[in-house]
Amino acid sequence: MKLRPLHDWVVVERESVRSEGNDISISSLPSNQGRVIAVGQFVRGLKKGDKVQFNAYAGYVLYSQSCTVTLIKEADILVFWTEPME
Repeated sequence: MKLRPLHDWVVVERESVRSEGNDISISSLPSNQGRVIAVGQFVRGLKKGDKVQFNAYAGYVLYSQSCTVTLIKEADILVFWTEPME
């Protein structure tokens, strides 16, 4: 599924929440970090692939057969960073 957000919306794929010290995924807790999948035409400073942190309950969750993403307003993103290419 290819999403193209409008205006100042950002499509984010949330990271899995992991309990401390284990590799167990806890799906009942929403993650507050993720990777940018797409940005609207009025979003400045963010691009596809950036990692972002936001309020865990921000935005709207969109479900499809292939993936689950969150649609978040640019103003709700607290911080972002770009990981170096490996």
